[in-house]
Amino acid sequence: MGSDNSVFSYDSQLLSDKVLQSEESKKGSFCRRHLGYPDGMGVPFAEEKEPVTTIWEAVQRGVRINNDGKMLGTRHYEKKSDTEYKIDKRTKFIVRGDYVWDTYAEINDAALSLGMGLVHLGLKPESNVGIFSQNRAEWMVSALALWSQSMRIVSLYATLGDSAVEYIVTQTELELIFIEKNSVKNILALMDENKIPTLKYIVQFDPNAKYGNILDTVDADDKNTAAEHEVQLLGLSEIQKLGQEHKTKPVLPKADDLCYIMYTSGTTGNPKGVMLSHGNVVAALSSIPVYFPIQMDDVTISYLPLAHIFETIMQVGFFTFGARVGFYQGQVKMLTHDFIKLRPTVLPGVPRVFAKIYQKVFAGVEEKNCMLKWYFNKAYNYQNLQIRAKKPRDASYDTKVFIPLREKVGLDRCRLIVSGAAPLPPHIQEFLKVVVGCEVIQGYGMTESASVLTLSKTSDPNVGHVGPPAPACEVRLVDIPEMAYLTTDKYPRGEVQVRGPNVFKGYFKNEAATAKTIVDGGWLATGDVGRWNANGTLSIIDRKKNIFKLANGEYIAAEKIENVYSKSPFVGQLWVYGNSFKNFVVAVVVPNAEQILSLCEEKKWWPTQNPRVGNPQFLEDFHAVLEGEHKTEIKTIIFNSLKAQNGELKRFEQLRDIFLESKIDSNLTGFSEENNCMTPTFKLRRLSLLQRYVGPLKALYTANGEPPSQDEKWPGEQ
Repeated sequence: MGSDNSVFSYDSQLLSDKVLQSEESKKGSFCRRHLGYPDGMGVPFAEEKEPVTTIWEAVQRGVRINNDGKMLGTRHYEKKSDTEYKIDKRTKFIVRGDYVWDTYAEINDAALSLGMGLVHLGLKPESNVGIFSQNRAEWMVSALALWSQSMRIVSLYATLGDSAVEYIVTQTELELIFIEKNSVKNILALMDENKIPTLKYIVQFDPNAKYGNILDTVDADDKNTAAEHEVQLLGLSEIQKLGQEHKTKPVLPKADDLCYIMYTSGTTGNPKGVMLSHGNVVAALSSIPVYFPIQMDDVTISYLPLAHIFETIMQVGFFTFGARVGFYQGQVKMLTHDFIKLRPTVLPGVPRVFAKIYQKVFAGVEEKNCMLKWYFNKAYNYQNLQIRAKKPRDASYDTKVFIPLREKVGLDRCRLIVSGAAPLPPHIQEFLKVVVGCEVIQGYGMTESASVLTLSKTSDPNVGHVGPPAPACEVRLVDIPEMAYLTTDKYPRGEVQVRGPNVFKGYFKNEAATAKTIVDGGWLATGDVGRWNANGTLSIIDRKKNIFKLANGEYIAAEKIENVYSKSPFVGQLWVYGNSFKNFVVAVVVPNAEQILSLCEEKKWWPTQNPRVGNPQFLEDFHAVLEGEHKTEIKTIIFNSLKAQNGELKRFEQLRDIFLESKIDSNLTGFSEENNCMTPTFKLRRLSLLQRYVGPLKALYTANGEPPSQDEKWPGEQ
């Protein structure tokens, strides 16, 4: 699939590059800083009359330089009548029209009014306030309102689960929650069980004539239910009106004031509240212009959750330079439709999203006739080789193949892709460069480092690394002798640790977890394993917790193997498992549903006519074909596709057998937040997966000659 990498080594190209991008810090030889910033960065825009020290000041800079310019875009809700939306007959989703825009001046005024309304309700500086909603303009208006009065955001999202929402609301003692209509029932249910006694106000995002969201009216029954618990359910517009009637001065935050208590779900236990200050976020923001300048005419799309730091940094970065942010319509399946309407110039994303695009493109190529398939692969491979060699692309290939493809999905204006949340596999990064024809960079960080820790440069043609340290911080590696990762290796390896003004203040009401994460000297221990490359960039090569030892003494890095096998077009999701009682590894595979459909239609195995991907009948049919009479044949086809990737793995890393998950949801995933197998940032919950699949895993080992012994106790078993 894609370029032939059999004679090309990403690592060899990377390690042969000696042009330094970072330098040794004054703190030691395995501690590095961004080249040219030996002492870090100062206050952003210090040369201007009003420097930026808080998120509020960052946004105000955008207001100053582009007051009447477009800031936030929302796709208009198309209505059938005054009480009914138009529904697309094919997708069954609400029909959304063109983007309508609010200016910087309009959003600023709306936020100030809302902030004053909150003060009138009795909220004070340093109050914790929840926001429980998908990304939308009102989310950001609410955030700005809170910061205008030195209040803190506590981000909530439905996929946390009711127990986690209850835990967060109780721990932070929320008195008020901003909420979208779809989530009101979740909060009312918790109130019925008397699980959130501190809550006094629920503020629902209600209709805005500009947006056409006519059905977001506050429901009278919901108001009555809330009132029974002595809680007021109000519309957002009501609070803004209160603010206009009861004006008061803003209480603006300082750099050390908290802006967020941002909960990270992690992979086990209760979520932890990361305390981020305005100064933390601004320190991260300060690095953006060093890597890629944002122009006032840039536009990006907001679809990654605002409840997480990556999307926050992207949006506030855009606001600082007076640029535009358009919100997706809330349905990931309709994302390309939003791209077409918005035509973003900068596209943020995560590896899982980009991997799906990669699979879909090449699966489509495989379905073309021999001539078209040959020509696409010829064009793809040529452009890829040119990019690697830093040579010009072939204009005719772009004109005939790639430009039409970009136009078809609304990415014809895209000049930059920014990937975050997890390491971007090299082949995916090259794919994006070839197909979208723009610069592709990836950042590395975590919520606790305000998203930014390192970031690759647009000028760097190498892949397989996450760039040099951000100017705001210094990064070091620490030996992990039990995993044989040492800073004395030819290319130093060890746990990645970071220190600087972007490092968080600690976990909310959780000193024990804070002490484990912020170690002596103020270093944030990430738990990731990194390698310093010859050019001073960092590669993330492993995870301390995601390595295990087989009975034969060989160490297995699960994520490495998962990345290799995920290149198969038949893989939707994949989890590799092994343990110290066994001599080989196995995997649970969630097949790519669209690829399975294509296979089954070709072989006439699909049980119904005119299947519609993702609807309930499709999900039933998918389960039926994977568990039906052709089960063995389908497994063989999928396993052979996986084995085609074995050349990239050592013998002991290669899968011995697989189990196919046949139950998927409407998003075509078998591992999800809802079944506790994925985190909101698309990381596998390995312990939960083990507990879920322990039976099938034991069956795989038994079938392959290594049945569990009576005294064998696997991790995760009770």
